[in-house]
Amino acid sequence: MTTPVKTEKLYDTDAYCKSFSATVLSCDPVKGSGQYAVVLNRTAFFPEGGGQYADTGTLNDVPVLDVQMSDDGVITHYCDGALPPMTQVNGVLDWDQRYERMQNHTGEHLVSGTVHRLYGLDNIGFHLGERDVTCDFNGELSDEQLREVERVVNRAVWENVDVYAEYPDPATLPDLDYRSKLELTEDVRLVTIPGYDVCACCAPHVARTGEVGLIKIVNSEKAHGGTRIHMICGPWALEDYTVKQTNILRIVDLTSTPQEETADAVEALQRQNGHLTHELSVAQQHQANIALQFLKDQMEGETFHGAAPSGNLVVYLPSLETDALRALANGGRELCCGVFVALTDSANGYRYIATAKKLPLSKLAREFNEALNGRGGGRDEMVQGSFGADLADIEEFFRQNTFPA
Repeated sequence: MTTPVKTEKLYDTDAYCKSFSATVLSCDPVKGSGQYAVVLNRTAFFPEGGGQYADTGTLNDVPVLDVQMSDDGVITHYCDGALPPMTQVNGVLDWDQRYERMQNHTGEHLVSGTVHRLYGLDNIGFHLGERDVTCDFNGELSDEQLREVERVVNRAVWENVDVYAEYPDPATLPDLDYRSKLELTEDVRLVTIPGYDVCACCAPHVARTGEVGLIKIVNSEKAHGGTRIHMICGPWALEDYTVKQTNILRIVDLTSTPQEETADAVEALQRQNGHLTHELSVAQQHQANIALQFLKDQMEGETFHGAAPSGNLVVYLPSLETDALRALANGGRELCCGVFVALTDSANGYRYIATAKKLPLSKLAREFNEALNGRGGGRDEMVQGSFGADLADIEEFFRQNTFPA
């Protein structure tokens, strides 16, 4: 049995290698996917690993969709087309994607190293996504501590410190102080940012911290008994700032408030909205009660002619909130011997709540909905939903139909 030859990792020695030539060692179709598994003698494509997605790009203009490395060091490129074995190919990386990941990964090392140095916490989880980096730490971090971490790591960016990636002599490894999630004994690659971090890592990094650009911790939350932070660097941070600045300026225009006072202005609007919502609810409940009292007075005076021969009754009040509509329906249950239908407006027709004293409304609702382009359901005492039919058709349906108990 032939031992597979490890793929030469060009990204290990030159993180800035954007294109390269290589020999195709094998090309096999991947069953059921339409893709081809291509193995080269050397590659600059970083395979998925260590919390980071694989690089993408092309081999002889054939798209590289994914890259994976086996335990024996063979790197497989999953391509959208075949490449003949033993031919020379030219590989080109999606460089913008790769460089942004390098910026964010180096920024994460600065943050994780600083958290460890200042607060003694370990990074126990890392994921570099499409536009977001998450780090899990095995302890709590306060907002003030995270602000201090931000100040320190951005100072490291401004200092433009060298970043080194190297394989130390295995004999000296036990004496070195470095961060690692795993107990490593061989092929240990250390990424060093003097004064800030030393960490075992397999991924490409920028050469100097100044290339990272702005480092921003955008959010934090409790996770796995500790703290998860969300952070972004470089162009991702700029895009995030642009979106937030655009939104804050819209709020400034809408509230006629200086930027530094927008949170207070929005909070005041929320309080005002809550007060108005309560007043509206009280007014609508009162409106429903007036309507019910009017119906009751008419019935007691024997001058009421609104009830259909069927015993059903439909009452429409525009723009009611759910609580007021329910109050109308509950009160109307006692006013007729059939189905009482409380109606109000909806985006595509009418919302309804129907009540009855001794009718199987849960079954009858299917009949209502089928006849009136509706949907909804509920219990025998009350059903609710929406009708798509015209108001006149709804009123006519309940006027003409008698429903058995």
